Amino acid sequence: MSGAAVKRLVYALPDRIERDDNGQAALRWTLPGAPFEADASWAENPAVSTVRVLPGAFSPDACRRMIALGDTVAREQGELEKGDPALRRSEVSWIPPSEASTAFYHRVGVLLHQANLEYRFVLRGLAEPLQIARYGVGGHFDWHIDSGLRETAGRKLSLTVQLSDDADYEGGNLEFINIHGRQPARGLGTAIIFPSFLAHRIAPVTRGVRVSIVAWAYGPSFV
Repeated sequence: MSGAAVKRLVYALPDRIERDDNGQAALRWTLPGAPFEADASWAENPAVSTVRVLPGAFSPDACRRMIALGDTVAREQGELEKGDPALRRSEVSWIPPSEASTAFYHRVGVLLHQANLEYRFVLRGLAEPLQIARYGVGGHFDWHIDSGLRETAGRKLSLTVQLSDDADYEGGNLEFINIHGRQPARGLGTAIIFPSFLAHRIAPVTRGVRVSIVAWAYGPSFV
């Protein structure tokens, strides 16, 4: 994160709006020079528009064990918090903390902690179990953001780990709009971490099955 940037504002927003007895509005400012000759400073963080790609974050053996663990729990259709259900076609499994999954949780925690040294968000932890998402032929998740309404409003960092090898499927790319750098890789064990407010999608799978871990780190709402 860069230091504080000082900028001359074209127009300073009022701090409050008062009304007199006749209902006429009067704008009030506390920033010196406002509204047209005010300087303001804030900390800049260019990382908020970047996607981190970490090849080999999970070993091939760990990927196989995670898929096997997912096969021991029930699958359900992936759902949307709000919107047309046709936007998403996938199956998901939820992996709660257990003796078998502890190592996976710790690994996800390490990856999110290390990535957040760059993002510098205030994070508290995972509010949902690890999710395994499966996309068969025709499976997809159209453009969306992970920060949503109500329960998901606190999502701040998203993580996905490729459990399928690149050769196991066609299509199914994880794609972003206007990110800095190339689109993320899809090699076995690759972790992709990004701010939950970045728009992204899973393109339709045309052959095979795409399997991934998905997790979201929660924290206080942005200010």
